Amino acid sequence: MPDFKLTFQEEVRRLARKEVKAASETLSAQQKTIRELTKRVDALEKKQAAAVPVAPKDDKTAELLAPAKSGKARFSPKTIQKFRKKYGLSQKAVAAILGVTVFAVSHWEIGKNRPRPNQVAAISALAKLGKRKVEALLAEKAPEELAAIKAAAGKKAAKKARKASKTTKAPKAAKA
Repeated sequence: MPDFKLTFQEEVRRLARKEVKAASETLSAQQKTIRELTKRVDALEKKQAAAVPVAPKDDKTAELLAPAKSGKARFSPKTIQKFRKKYGLSQKAVAAILGVTVFAVSHWEIGKNRPRPNQVAAISALAKLGKRKVEALLAEKAPEELAAIKAAAGKKAAKKARKASKTTKAPKAAKA
């Protein structure tokens, strides 16, 4: 009886080793495939990030908003807020210039989402432009927004002038 027991145990061990070896070979083959696919995906993502054009499709707009060739552009929610405040633009106006939705700009500002790399490059290029060039882009993309912004600026200037005239008192007439 003892010989049968030992023989049976050895046979079970041999079959178990054979199964483990087969399973580990398929596992290592799958791991190798995963590593290769990961490398391919990384290479394709880098290639796509480099090849993606700037968001606007127009030649003039694309030329003005072409990303700087040196380094990567950085982005924070405050960047776009400062830019909008600097030029007195609405979220709708910025969205029109960049070719995105108003919700995208809103979510960028509150930090809910981040713009894509090509959009970050366009935003940084846009922030480096002068006010006249930004207005030219806005006139090209959304003239109604430009008109609304200018009207709002006119109202603010009128209100400021009224406030200034109220604070400066006119000299009293001299008594005769």
